[in-house]
Amino acid sequence: MKEHGRSQNRVGAVQEAREKRMPPAPGLTIEPPPKESGPERLYRVVYVIDINAINPRQAAERAYEIMKDPRSIRPVLDIIDSSGRQTRVDLSDV
Repeated sequence: MKEHGRSQNRVGAVQEAREKRMPPAPGLTIEPPPKESGPERLYRVVYVIDINAINPRQAAERAYEIMKDPRSIRPVLDIIDSSGRQTRVDLSDV
């Protein structure tokens, strides 16, 4: 498996994503989380990554390995609240 560091290609892709908002894929809809009462609000966190793999299971396994790898760059996440408001958070800016 490749090392998950700051490759020039990855940095360029992250920069491109920051500069333009990509429209959702046709047919892909992410619903907001249900409204709940409690001490903290409920958010839906969306993590998107492109993975080469021979099947969906392998793609999921590889994505999970990247998420756990402390050497991976911190992701850009889309956060949706129960009202449907979306916020993009770039954790690499921290």
